[in-house]
Amino acid sequence: MSANDLELVFTSSALLGTALLILSGLGAALRVRLHIPVHLFRVRVPFLRPMRDDSSAMPILLGFLAMFGIGGLLGAALEQDASGQFLIAIGFGMAGASLAFGIFLALGRVQGRTPTLLRELVGRRAVVTVSIGAGARGTVRLTYDGAIQILPATAEASIERGREVEIVAVHGMAVTVRSLPPP
Repeated sequence: MSANDLELVFTSSALLGTALLILSGLGAALRVRLHIPVHLFRVRVPFLRPMRDDSSAMPILLGFLAMFGIGGLLGAALEQDASGQFLIAIGFGMAGASLAFGIFLALGRVQGRTPTLLRELVGRRAVVTVSIGAGARGTVRLTYDGAIQILPATAEASIERGREVEIVAVHGMAVTVRSLPPP
């Protein structure tokens, strides 16, 4: 690969990576999503909760791409040979990926926890606030993630007010519950 070709690769990497990284950072605030029809690997770190959307690898990849190009251009400015430029580019790319991961992780923590999906309520306990009849709806009060929610509920058998129940199914905004034995 000639020096001009290598410089073109590093310049395009720096420009493309930086532009896409900036757009991905602004996308949530501007309600704009950039969809690139490429399936990337999904980064899973066991002790960290996943990021808000399915594109958790995107900031890391874009950070690497931007800094890889900048590192390669720095290597060329320092008059390194092709292998030296490539090593500097890899080093800068790894630093850029780490920095992007840290920034987007911090932004995710600031945004707070992802809301609980209704289907994740199955198995949780609630308290009946309006008695549930055998063929009639009642309501249950459910406390989760620091919030209190009142949901319409049905059951196979009648359950009186004040009883603790377990959610066994979710149907739209309503739940099906079963009575728990007294403690």
